[in-house]
Amino acid sequence: MLYRLVYSSRGAMQKRLTKTATTRTRLLDTAGQLFRCQGFHATGLDELLRRSGTPKGSLYHYFPGGKEQLAIETLGHVAAELEQRTSALLSSRRDPLKALRKLLQFTAKSLAESGFRDGCPIAAVTLDVASDRESIRQACEQGFRNWLKVFVQHLRHAGLTERRAKSIATLFLASLEGGLILSRAQKSVAPLNAIANELALVIQASLAAHA
Repeated sequence: MLYRLVYSSRGAMQKRLTKTATTRTRLLDTAGQLFRCQGFHATGLDELLRRSGTPKGSLYHYFPGGKEQLAIETLGHVAAELEQRTSALLSSRRDPLKALRKLLQFTAKSLAESGFRDGCPIAAVTLDVASDRESIRQACEQGFRNWLKVFVQHLRHAGLTERRAKSIATLFLASLEGGLILSRAQKSVAPLNAIANELALVIQASLAAHA
């Protein structure tokens, strides 16, 4: 239970639970957005509290381990959302190749609409602290691993072997992350569009070979 219940009535308890979930989720969502734009080190707790509209006491109530615990739980929260959204997008297209291209197009559109500020929060935190904070590195690794599974499952359903699906999924995810970095640096979606075209050829050839 995230919040210690002190009221006896069911209605009061439900209100307390809702408030708890809302406050905690707001902190996680805000941290995810800040990590996405500026990474771990540049994200200060004062800024997080101000943007989330949360008192300082609430932060340490939900995350007694401070910024490191907040980062770890935010990565898990973000990864779960990425898995859910990616799975929904990929399953909405019958053609596996078109589904993957749609994902890249959606990523490019979202990046441009953010003014080329919003990258991947997992990647941003990995680049920032993975070399010196083992617990956060492990959270980043797990986030990428879980997200990768979604791509593997999609490609397996399309007919690829487990081994080939893992290989293509790794190439796809690495290209997506690299494309985000290049596009942010250039303030252009051209890198992501070029990657989409090249990956389409690779994936199409793989699907044809296993047809």
